[in-house]
Amino acid sequence: MRSINKIIDMIIRSFFMLFIMGMLVAQEYKIQFSHIPIGQGITLNDSVGIMNSIGGMVSKDVSSDSFLVGAGFIKVTQNVLAEPPVISAFDLPTFIEKNGEPSTISASMYDLNGISNADLYIQLGGTLNEIALPMSSAGNNEYEVEVHDSLIALNNFRARVVGIDNMGYETITEYKSTDIKFNNTELTMANELSHYPQGISKGVWKLISWPSQPGNNSLAMSTLEDGHVFHSWDPVKGIYSNPIEIEIGQAYWFRHRYKDAVIFEEDTATALPLDPFVINLRSGWNLIGSPFSFPVGFEKDSIVSDPITYGLPDQSNGWSGPQNELSPWNGYAVYSAQTATITLMPFSDPDSSVARIASADQWYLNIKLDSDTYFDHSAEIGRRKYANNSYDRFDTPLFPEIDEGISLAMDINGSGSFGYKRDIRDFEEMNGIWSLRLHNQKDDEQVFISGDLRGSIPDGLQIAVVDIAERNVSYTLLEQGIMINKNSNLSYDLKLVAGDLDYVNRTAEEILSNIPSEFSLGQNYPNPFNPITKMDYTLPKRSRVNISIYNVLGQEIVTLVNEEQSYGYHSIAWNGTDQMGRAMASGVYFTRMVSETFSQTKKMLLLK
Repeated sequence: MRSINKIIDMIIRSFFMLFIMGMLVAQEYKIQFSHIPIGQGITLNDSVGIMNSIGGMVSKDVSSDSFLVGAGFIKVTQNVLAEPPVISAFDLPTFIEKNGEPSTISASMYDLNGISNADLYIQLGGTLNEIALPMSSAGNNEYEVEVHDSLIALNNFRARVVGIDNMGYETITEYKSTDIKFNNTELTMANELSHYPQGISKGVWKLISWPSQPGNNSLAMSTLEDGHVFHSWDPVKGIYSNPIEIEIGQAYWFRHRYKDAVIFEEDTATALPLDPFVINLRSGWNLIGSPFSFPVGFEKDSIVSDPITYGLPDQSNGWSGPQNELSPWNGYAVYSAQTATITLMPFSDPDSSVARIASADQWYLNIKLDSDTYFDHSAEIGRRKYANNSYDRFDTPLFPEIDEGISLAMDINGSGSFGYKRDIRDFEEMNGIWSLRLHNQKDDEQVFISGDLRGSIPDGLQIAVVDIAERNVSYTLLEQGIMINKNSNLSYDLKLVAGDLDYVNRTAEEILSNIPSEFSLGQNYPNPFNPITKMDYTLPKRSRVNISIYNVLGQEIVTLVNEEQSYGYHSIAWNGTDQMGRAMASGVYFTRMVSETFSQTKKMLLLK
């Protein structure tokens, strides 16, 4: 009986080994003996021992009188069978032409356990969902699938292959994408995802760019606007120029005077692969656009400002607030303190620094202006870690305007230049004053100011706006906004105070107390004089001022001041000469100051 049991046991083990080897042969694989720890074999009586290369027995986990197998072989076999499928080739055509026919995509894969499933997963541009397409075996470890023409669109697609063996192990390839060429005017601005689906109306400036690569990238000349209707910005030279070719990733100013709205379209165009697209930025302002036919997010360094755009699809004119995605056919302005890059991410969730405040040490206030005909939502103040209270890389100068409208400018370092639209300061401080100036080049007499606050807001932060001209303080910027009534020909001065309540209240009152309450022209001093005298004058608000010298006959001798000036205390000197620089004779002269509804004259005596 014992001999019979031995024989049965040996038959079972032999059958197991033949079964394993049969599986390997069926998959057309060979096991290299160098991969299995066998060495010298010995025969003792009716038994077999598998020993390692130095003569030691590998294992005695499985043994009998007639057969001894070390666990090393079993373990190696199990490891081989546990490997996921190997995908040695995934071929996406380097170029797909949309012609009504399906496109074939193939992959090579093999596995010792056999392939259970092979699928191609497609993700269309602008979507988060994947479409699974089963792949069929084409023999010799090849699998393929046809992608229907309906999936080959302007948005392009990216694809990956997933292989699963009969043991449930899975291999997933990286995504791949390719160029797709289109015909029959499929690239058109009249697209549901376009920023300008109704085209561009007559007489308005817009920023535009081209998604995909046009078959013809030449910009035709025109008899409009000095022979051209397109303008590009050169940040190095600081000038506008007339481009002659479309450059992917760049944006252009466009305005026309045709009767109907203009809709751009191309007879032939090529959709770019859906890979991250890098745009190189030069120091200063840059005009950029997206090469993708669907909205995309972006990644950038902190020295690069958030993109802003000009105008809205409803044809309103003005600068937008910070944007967190780039739309097809639209153009954007980006400021960089130095050479840098911005990377467009076709498959990232739209999430730029506008929507994401990565650090707790920063807050921003976006200040918005709205009038009947224009708007400006691009101004921003705030605090962040590593920023300075004077000018630094986080501050942004005004964009060189191509159109008239309204804007909010800021003065940095108290220079009086008001040349910035963004003033970010040190986060370690809470209290501060920002000097603002509202410019208005149109006839709008009312401008509505509002604000959006975001980020890590300090506890107890209060914001007040001091209206210099009206001599009042408003605390309603965030909740209700503020209406400004102004003379459209003059700029309008405001002070924004941010900090704790006590500081804001005290500082706002101090600002008002230091502003003259009325227009005035002081008596000259010294008087009599020879040959120089001075005159002090005050302006309770920003005004256009004219100060001139007249003789006793009422003839104007010289104009000392004829310009728009800020509110406050001013002084001017006269050296006793006329407009031509000729010295005047001794006698009585008059100084006359005129500003808006104010007029005042002072008599003085020149003695030589």
